[in-house]
Amino acid sequence: MPLLQLRRPLQRAAVAATTSTSFGLLSESLAALRIDANAAVQGRRYASVKSQGAYRLKPKNPIPKKLGAKKTGDQFVLPGNIIYKQRGTIWHAGENTILGRDHTIHAAVTGYVKYYRDPQRHPKRQYIGVVFDKEDKLPYPPGMPRKRKLGMVAQRIAPEPAPKDNIGPSGIPLTVTRVTEIEPEAADSKKTASRPTAILPSTTPALPKKELTGGSVVIAALIKEKLAARRAHNAAARQNRLEKEAELRQRQATRIFRLQKDYSYRETNWEIGRLVGDPGVVQGTEKVGSRKAKLRYKRKRDNKKLLTIKMNALARAARREEYLGRVKAKRDRTRKF
Repeated sequence: MPLLQLRRPLQRAAVAATTSTSFGLLSESLAALRIDANAAVQGRRYASVKSQGAYRLKPKNPIPKKLGAKKTGDQFVLPGNIIYKQRGTIWHAGENTILGRDHTIHAAVTGYVKYYRDPQRHPKRQYIGVVFDKEDKLPYPPGMPRKRKLGMVAQRIAPEPAPKDNIGPSGIPLTVTRVTEIEPEAADSKKTASRPTAILPSTTPALPKKELTGGSVVIAALIKEKLAARRAHNAAARQNRLEKEAELRQRQATRIFRLQKDYSYRETNWEIGRLVGDPGVVQGTEKVGSRKAKLRYKRKRDNKKLLTIKMNALARAARREEYLGRVKAKRDRTRKF
């Protein structure tokens, strides 16, 4: 309530206070007027403007992004220094530089900044690199030795295919062959160790052979045929195993080391994997890493086992049919006589 509206009630209260002689009559008169003494004296402030939605203008001085070049050409930098801050790959990371996840290019080594283009890598892209000597220029010519840390020099692989004489443009061989000779004595000892020992003849007297008659002759013939087939199968398996072992020894004895992208001589991954042999031949190579690969290997192994069981059952059924046919034919021949 404004003070102007309270003027007349206050005057009445003042008149009543002057006429009364006690403070209790003043409070009673104010209570009758239904006016709080503190509110009447201090007053209340009400909102002069009604609040609306939270609509605000953008600030005119936002936080700057500070993008752009932080180091100029031929300027000295240390590892980790920021060379260029950008949104997107306006400049690409070149020699001895690192591209961060916010597309910021950092220096990877101590050296001097170089802004350049490399038409052999990309016809339109522009790169930022770092060199060790201020007089060097980027990009390096194809096949030129590159300067690395601690003064080491490594061969830069040329984009063109390797020459026939296996020598790079700078005279460094692209492949190196290491041959390991197997000592003949060690090889003979391995053969003798793997060779089974001869079985000495038994001293017990041999039992007299019985004459087979009737169906026993057919059964004996089938047993001999089965044993002969088993011996042939074992001989073929042994020959195959010996050939694979010889191939593995030859593969392990002659190893070709190729010049890789990291400027080191080593074998490729598939050649390193083949050194241990094929899965199922060398123990331990059937082990796989991922769960899917384990399940795939188990499914393949189970299918092979089921197929073997099925083929054995079919072979037994065929032998059974052949045996019954021969027995029936023999029975028919005996009945005629």
